[in-house]
Amino acid sequence: MAKLNLTLLVGNPLLKLLLRSRWHWNASEELMLITVTGRKTGKRYTTPVNYVQDGNLLSVLTHAHRTWWRNLRGGAPVEVVLRGRKEKGIGVAYEGAAAVDRFYRHLQLVPKFAPLFDVEVDADGQPLRASAEKAATGKVMVEIELPAEDWEIEEDTAA
Repeated sequence: MAKLNLTLLVGNPLLKLLLRSRWHWNASEELMLITVTGRKTGKRYTTPVNYVQDGNLLSVLTHAHRTWWRNLRGGAPVEVVLRGRKEKGIGVAYEGAAAVDRFYRHLQLVPKFAPLFDVEVDADGQPLRASAEKAATGKVMVEIELPAEDWEIEEDTAA
C-alpha cells in the first residue's frame, strides 16, 4: 500500500503537469485530467485518469475505494483536460450492475485494455462478458458527456 501511495503522491502531480503542457501528446491519447467539485465542501479536485472516447462520451474506470467519483453520483458538472484542451461536461458515476454493463462496453470499444484488467478475450480479441463481470468487482464506471461540437457552434453563433 505504501508503494501505491508514493506513486500517487509523486506520479499524479507529474502527470498533471505533463497533461497541461504542450508535451501532453506523450500521454493524452489514453490519459486526461478530470476536475470534480466536492458536493459538501465546494473544493475542486483534479486527478489524472485513463479514458476511452466514443464520440461525445468519455468512459473512465476507477476503483471504488477512490473518492473523487463519489461527487458524480446522480450526475454533476465536470471539467476535463482532453488532448490539451479544456472541456466541460456532465459526469455520472455508475456502480454495481450498471458499472458492469458500462465496463463491458468500454472494453468492447478498446479491447487492448482487457489484459490490463485481467479480462479474458475470445479468438477475435473481444472481451468475454463473464470475465469482465469478475474484473468489474470493486470498480466504478464514470461516463462524461461532452457537448456536441455542432451544439457548441450553434450556441456561439446565437450569442
